[in-house]
Amino acid sequence: MTVPKSALWGRKATLVVSTGTIGLDLSELRFTFKTSNSDAQTPNTLYVRIYNLSPHTVAKIGTYGRAEFSTITLQAGYGNSYGIIFSGTIKQTAKGRERNVDNYLDVWAADGDSFYNFSAISVSLAAGHTPQQVVNAIVNTPSINGTPPVKFAQDVDGLIVGVGPGLKRSLSRGKAIFGLPRDYLRDWADKYGYRWSIQNGEFVVVPITGYRPGEAVVLSPDTGLVGVPEACDGGVRARALLNPKIRIGCLVRIAQGDINHITQQQFGLTAPNTLPSATLATVAGMYRVMTAEFTGDTRGNEWYVDLICLAVDASAPDQSQSVAVAA
Repeated sequence: MTVPKSALWGRKATLVVSTGTIGLDLSELRFTFKTSNSDAQTPNTLYVRIYNLSPHTVAKIGTYGRAEFSTITLQAGYGNSYGIIFSGTIKQTAKGRERNVDNYLDVWAADGDSFYNFSAISVSLAAGHTPQQVVNAIVNTPSINGTPPVKFAQDVDGLIVGVGPGLKRSLSRGKAIFGLPRDYLRDWADKYGYRWSIQNGEFVVVPITGYRPGEAVVLSPDTGLVGVPEACDGGVRARALLNPKIRIGCLVRIAQGDINHITQQQFGLTAPNTLPSATLATVAGMYRVMTAEFTGDTRGNEWYVDLICLAVDASAPDQSQSVAVAA
C-alpha cells in the first residue's frame, strides 16, 4: 500500500464526544492530541487538549457531576487517507488557561479499560473443547456484572499465522473459567503463542510470528517517512507522517537501506549472529507494528506517528489455524 507524499496534504481531523447515541462534534475547535497504542495487553490511552470551549460545554464532558458525554472518538489523516485512530472512554478532565488568552480542557481517555479492569465471566467448557473455543468463550461470554463486552475485530478470522501450534485440536479435560477475562487471555496467549490487545473497542489477537492481514503500508522518504529509522534492541523505531492505515499488528515495509543499523558491540555481544532476529533490519523490509503513538495539532506542525516494529517473515507458510469467531 503505497501512498505518495504528494497525496499527504489537506489535513483532516474530527473529535466527537458522545453518550453512545448522542454526540457533540468539536472538530472546528483547535485541539492537540497524543495517543499511545500497543499490543501490550493494557489499555490504549489518549490525551487531548481542546481550546476555547464554553463553560456550558465543559460541564458536559467527563464522568462526574453534570457530565453528559463520557466517550470520545478521534479520527485523523488527510482528505484521501482518513480514519479512526482512537475510540474509548473519558477517564479524567482538567481545565485551565494559557497566557490569559485561551482556555482549554484536557481530556484523558482509555480504550477497553472496562473490559481489562472490571469485566468478570463465569463459564464452563466440556471435555473435547478446542483452544479456539476457549478464546471465543472468554471474549464472547457476557460479563456477570454488566460490563459492556468487546467484539472480535473483523479481520481476526483472516489472520496470517506464522509457525505455531494449531488451535483445532481437542483437549481431553473440561475447563471452568471464573474471574477476569484478561487473566485467562494472558494464559491462553502465552500457551499458544499469540499476543492480544483491544484496539478501538475491538479484540485483536495476532500470532507472535505473524501479523494482521492486509497489504503492507510502505514507508519511505517518498511516502511520508520522517528522518531515519533505527534498528535497536527493542525493534525498529521510525517516524512517519500521520497515517491511520497504520494499525497495531499490521505490516509496514521499510527498505533496508533506509534504516540505521546497530552493531553487536552496543550490547556487549561477542559471538556472531547473537542479536535477536526481530531487532534486525531485513532484506525484505517487512515489519509488524508493536506500538504506534499518534501526535497532532490541528493548528500547528505536529502530525506524526511514531512506531516500534519487529521484523517478520511475510513469506512463511501458514502452518496453523487462524482464530475465528464462533458462530
